Amino acid sequence: MLHSLLLHHSLVPNVCYYYTHGSPADPSILLHTDEGPTTVHPVLFDRIDAVAIRDAALRTEGAAGPSGIDASGWKRMCTSFQSSSNELCHSLALLARRLCTTFVDTKGLAPLLACRLVALDKNPGVRPIGIGEAARRIIAKAILNVTREDIQQAAGSLQLCAGQMAGAEAAIHGMNLAFHDQGSDAVLLVDAINAFNLLN
Repeated sequence: MLHSLLLHHSLVPNVCYYYTHGSPADPSILLHTDEGPTTVHPVLFDRIDAVAIRDAALRTEGAAGPSGIDASGWKRMCTSFQSSSNELCHSLALLARRLCTTFVDTKGLAPLLACRLVALDKNPGVRPIGIGEAARRIIAKAILNVTREDIQQAAGSLQLCAGQMAGAEAAIHGMNLAFHDQGSDAVLLVDAINAFNLLN
């Protein structure tokens, strides 16, 4: 069981170790093309409206980010105040569509992308967890609902958390079959240290 810790000054070096700057991008894994990035027609995101945001809010769970408003608070704001709730959902839908269709300076997005840092006791060690804003999760759910099929097709079988039906179960059964196969001598589990935070 993981327990959250008060961020005592003795924990700061351990937490800062995990939050380093991203590693330089390895050129061998980058997609090189002369055509530039693939453009998506903005009409694809017209389905993100107040109703889509409200539905996403109702499906969102989790703790609060830096603003202090958790998913339950956002559910209440998006559903309980009639016209005010509709205007809030409409505003979030406009923001979602703008993020999908135009370039937005990341400096202006800093409040939306900010996280509340929580230190979890791994016993031994400390695992820093960044809890983002619930509003960002709501917007992301609405966008993913529109782009789900494209994401699943792009991810294929390499990423099993992209909405594929029973993706994790398929991976478990696949590893189980490989482990019990007569030709297998062992299974190697590799856990990279701080891999996510070091990605560029």
